[in-house]
Amino acid sequence: MTEWLVGTVVPVALLLCGAYFAVVLVRHLRYRPCRRRGSSSSARALAVALAGTLGVGNIAGVASAIALGGAGAVFWMWVAALLAMPLKYAEIVLALRHRTREADGTSHGGAMYYIKEAFGGKAGRGAAALFAVLCALCALTLGGMLQSNAAAEALSVTLRLPPAMVGGGMAALALLVLMGGGKRIERVCTALVPFMCFLFTVAALAVLILRRDALPAAFGAIFRGALTPRAGAGGALGVLASGALRYGVSRGLVSNEAGCGTAPSAHAAAEVEYPAEQGLWGILEVFVDTILLCTLTALVILTSGVPLEAGEGVSLALAAFRAVLGDVAEPLLAVSVAFFAFATVLCWSHYGVESLGYLLGQRRAKRLLLPAMAAAVLSGALFAPALVWDATDLVLGLMTLLNLAALLLLRDGVRAETRFFSGREEANLQNINRIDKRS
Repeated sequence: MTEWLVGTVVPVALLLCGAYFAVVLVRHLRYRPCRRRGSSSSARALAVALAGTLGVGNIAGVASAIALGGAGAVFWMWVAALLAMPLKYAEIVLALRHRTREADGTSHGGAMYYIKEAFGGKAGRGAAALFAVLCALCALTLGGMLQSNAAAEALSVTLRLPPAMVGGGMAALALLVLMGGGKRIERVCTALVPFMCFLFTVAALAVLILRRDALPAAFGAIFRGALTPRAGAGGALGVLASGALRYGVSRGLVSNEAGCGTAPSAHAAAEVEYPAEQGLWGILEVFVDTILLCTLTALVILTSGVPLEAGEGVSLALAAFRAVLGDVAEPLLAVSVAFFAFATVLCWSHYGVESLGYLLGQRRAKRLLLPAMAAAVLSGALFAPALVWDATDLVLGLMTLLNLAALLLLRDGVRAETRFFSGREEANLQNINRIDKRS
């Protein structure tokens, strides 16, 4: 059941919903400059969300797609990213439209808030509570255990660090950051995300500069292979692996987590004039994750001269970097994996606290989740059984279906906010009907 749900139902639903909201954007969105205000900037909210989407899958997922589908698979990953952008936009718009505020003005939001409004009544409360529980569970597995396991494996192989040391260190550092609350998470992610993107980008650009003569052939192979059935199949796998897959090859759900309903918890903290304004930052999030970093990984593999049969996932990517940069590539990639994993732990911890906070209140949520997150990080460095992957796949699939149903039910709200932002409904503010409650 899990394989059918995650491998067939969810991808089809994502593509169809992405196509629908792409039409909404094309028909109604017109950009206009806006004034920034508030204590939490859009860029910081974007950094927290990017910490969750960027990960080992940006390396392993792309390598797997190319190994199984050929160079043309990259083209279909681009297509999928274009359909993921309007989905990310829609869920962020709804997150800001339906968020709540504490007495001190602190904002809280996420998919559970607009899921409750979408379904209404007891069904809405039940669906929102279910999503919150699933998201908290996913924070412990995908956001904790599987991240530390990836980092421990990478650092133990290259730097000979004991897995227990890696897990313990990550858990301690994560608790130090998380105890400072959302503002400290924002500050750390704002510093960490650009650095880890820079580190990986420099390594990739070094390969591409040294192999610049092979770039035209690489792009030619991408477009020539895009129309073959083999490329399409591999591209579909790459979509599943590149954004949410943090460690393995065949485990994952959606590119950039668009449609899962996780990123809205990060973006809901932004203070902007219009929800649609922050939605545009979500489009940028997808661009950085897939169009930029995943494309760099693909071009490194295709220009390195390493045969696609040399490996799958991380092993193929590592072989490509090593073929051009030599032995320095291995520790560089290991450090990149560690940074990616740690940033994801921080982001998913925030998602977990926001989810449990919806049910129990923020203070109780922190007391329960943070120690559990530290235990998950430590245990994940020592082992990550297949059962954890299977459970994570199922949980993400259920979260995605709940979230997509809410997006479609609230599609009129997305359309109204988009038209309002575009200056088309200035005289009809009562039609916006935002929910901005004091909790």
